[in-house]
Amino acid sequence: AMSAPLILLTTLFSVCAAAGPWDYLDAQLAAWPYTDNFAVEVGNATHGRVYLHVHGNFSMDRKVKTASASKWPIASMLSGLVNDGTMSLDDKPSKYLKWWTTNPLDKRSKVTLRMLLSFTSGFGGGAPGDDLFKSEGQPACMLNLHGDFMECAQKIYEKVKLVGNPGHVFSYNSFHLQLAGAMAVAASGMDIRKIIDKHLITAFNMTSTVCGEGASNPMLAVCLELTGNDYSNFLQRMLDHSVISKGLTRQMEKDYTPYPIMFGPSLFGHYCFGHFYECFDSSAGFTEACREANIHSDPGAFGYYPLIDRKNDYWFQVVAEESGEVYNRSGIPEYIRLLAKPYVDLIMKGESASSADRTEVGRLTLSDVTYINTCYNNLPGC
Repeated sequence: AMSAPLILLTTLFSVCAAAGPWDYLDAQLAAWPYTDNFAVEVGNATHGRVYLHVHGNFSMDRKVKTASASKWPIASMLSGLVNDGTMSLDDKPSKYLKWWTTNPLDKRSKVTLRMLLSFTSGFGGGAPGDDLFKSEGQPACMLNLHGDFMECAQKIYEKVKLVGNPGHVFSYNSFHLQLAGAMAVAASGMDIRKIIDKHLITAFNMTSTVCGEGASNPMLAVCLELTGNDYSNFLQRMLDHSVISKGLTRQMEKDYTPYPIMFGPSLFGHYCFGHFYECFDSSAGFTEACREANIHSDPGAFGYYPLIDRKNDYWFQVVAEESGEVYNRSGIPEYIRLLAKPYVDLIMKGESASSADRTEVGRLTLSDVTYINTCYNNLPGC
């Protein structure tokens, strides 16, 4: 017999057709029982926001911790110094950092800014969803937010081991962006706070955003606390190329991991500059269908899920922070993305969401539902 949660979710995503193009999706999101406070927002290059659903006691002005959803804005911030000519993607750190080796026998001499921004520099281990090796060899200074940013970057360089050949190995951790940040500081003559203010806060109009508030040594890969409105400003400017040129954006959105990035199914896909070229939970690896879909996303540990759909020319975000006492629910908002986005695709094409093929759209497996129910209720096995 079908379980009660599965019946419930099937019912939620089978509501009656309604008048407005977004009403069908709106009703489904309103009935979603597994995330108490969240928002879903959609926008395009022409109009900016075209849809917003706010659920529970949430607000788009509420400041939330984004965890790894910091990586995309920070990588884009650092790319801003390429956009303005301060650096080039294929610059080696040794061009700016006197302590970085130029010895061709040392693999670190092969590292480039491009590799650091695409997490293919080889520094340290770690994979998405796997916390075991992310901080292996991490210098203690990285946890001292009021330390010296450049001195700590040098300690990362000296202490963190390479796990493979630069440019040929992917690892998901906080080391790459710290080293890229050090390049930016040395190349520009600005300290890291000034770079954040100029190339992130001001450039992308993220005026409520902080990166380790007041910290002289922020951990760039996870530092951002921001509002949904600020992240939508970032997504809008990345979609319409108003901050970073189209040519550089193409470099930022290339697939830099055309080899398996972890054993077993790929959790989120391949990797670009600080974000995923999305191929969600694919047992077939990175497929041609995923390549053609051209979706770029940067999910965070607390449930934040922003993306840009280049094929359909819009941005989408699930704004949430499931942290602290409800951290057990932090994996649930990604299912809102999985369920809602196919309907958004139809609506953005001018088609009726209520006419979607229910065998293809709005589906969850029994194991998905079991996971959601288990984690929402903080049961063993979550």
